[in-house]
Amino acid sequence: MKVDPRSKMLLVICISGLALIYNQPLQLALLLSASLTMLVAFRFDMGVVGGYLRPLVSLLLILFLIQCLFTKGGQVWLMIGQLELVSSAGVIAGASVVLRILVVVTSALLLTTCGSRDFVLGLIQWKVPYEIAFMVSIALRFLPLFRDEMQNVITAVQLRGVDLKKIAWGEKISMYRTLAFPVVYRTMLKAQQLSIVMEARGFRAYPRRTYLRRLDLCWADYVIISLALTVTAILLRGQIL
Repeated sequence: MKVDPRSKMLLVICISGLALIYNQPLQLALLLSASLTMLVAFRFDMGVVGGYLRPLVSLLLILFLIQCLFTKGGQVWLMIGQLELVSSAGVIAGASVVLRILVVVTSALLLTTCGSRDFVLGLIQWKVPYEIAFMVSIALRFLPLFRDEMQNVITAVQLRGVDLKKIAWGEKISMYRTLAFPVVYRTMLKAQQLSIVMEARGFRAYPRRTYLRRLDLCWADYVIISLALTVTAILLRGQIL
């Protein structure tokens, strides 16, 4: 049964909101399990999850180390002389940050299970102005486009005999800063072409728009929305109390 994109958007809002409120690794781990379970329930290709998370591994590791080193409290686990390096509070804070990011990313993957047209139509039926809904859909479209452009530039550099793994970090950062210009230029060029197409098709020519289809909530959507709001309200009440 096809689920309305508004139900998925509400699930993402509830899970992401709880992830921002919770600070304990166990709570965030349960939210992460719930996100992965929903991806399986909505028949998301779980083999793709690793591809989405792989670029974040280095960032997550850096954030974990920063939290471990700069958050003090609890039992000290590692010391150098009189300097406390790692404590239990730091490890808990680092694990919480990593799990929170994973929850937000995996819950956002739920939105990829619905088409961009349905996503925009769902926002519009939520009384979101069409211009804002269209901007959101374009932003979601240009994120993978920006990633593909960067990958194409890196591939072009490697084809010229440059081994990125053997370059020192200082030179690598300088090279990436140089490569950012053609990536941004190509992305802006595609954005300019898109604006020309929008003007040619009469975007915003009329104050109101008509739509060929209309999204209707079915019984499964009402069940999902009711459960999501009820569980979120209960968890928030327990968190406040």
